[in-house]
Amino acid sequence: MKKKVLMGLALLVISGTSAIFAQQPTLDKLIFPANGTTNYTAMAKDRNISGEVVIPDTYNGKPVVNVGYFGGNLNITSVTLPNSLLSMANNAFAGCTNLTSVTFQASGDITIGNSPNVPRFTFDGDLLAKYQAGGAGTYTRTAGGTVWTKQGGFSLSGTWTRSDGMKITIADNGQNITITGDKPNNGGKLNDTYAKR
Repeated sequence: MKKKVLMGLALLVISGTSAIFAQQPTLDKLIFPANGTTNYTAMAKDRNISGEVVIPDTYNGKPVVNVGYFGGNLNITSVTLPNSLLSMANNAFAGCTNLTSVTFQASGDITIGNSPNVPRFTFDGDLLAKYQAGGAGTYTRTAGGTVWTKQGGFSLSGTWTRSDGMKITIADNGQNITITGDKPNNGGKLNDTYAKR
C-alpha cells in the first residue's frame, strides 16, 4: 500500500513539474541581442528550432521589446509573444508553415519593421489584421493556412442570411461595424457603419 501511495505522489510531482516546465520560456531556442543598454530583441537561435516557442517578458532583468527573425523555421508550431512587445521584424515568422497558434499577451500597437516601403510579411495570412481588430488572445489556423481565428472570442464578421433570403456582410474590427448588402424589399443597397460608444 505504501508503495502505491509513494508511486502516486511521485507521478503527481513529475506531472506537476512537466506542467510548470511547459509554461516556461524556451530560452534554449532563443538568442537575445541587446538594444543598447535598456532592452532586448528575441530571435531564433538557428533554423532548426521546433515545437512551442515562449518568448519571455524580460531577459537579464530587462524587457524583451522586439521580436526578430524566426522565418523559415518550418517546425515551429506555437508562439507566445511577450507582454512587453513593442515591435517585430517584417518577416519575423514568414514561411513558418506549421505555425498554428500565436498568443499575444497584450493589446496595442506593434510596430512592424523599420521601413514603410517593405512588405509586412510578419506572419503568413491575415493574423496582424485579426490581432489589430481583436487584441490580446490566442489565434489559431490550420497548418499552412492563411485565415486566423481568435479563440474564445466572438465576432460578427461574416455573411449572414435572413429567412427571406436577404444576405448581409458584416465587417467587425472591434471599434466599428460596417454592414453591406442588398435590400430586396426596395431594391436598394445597404452600407451602414456603426461606431462603438
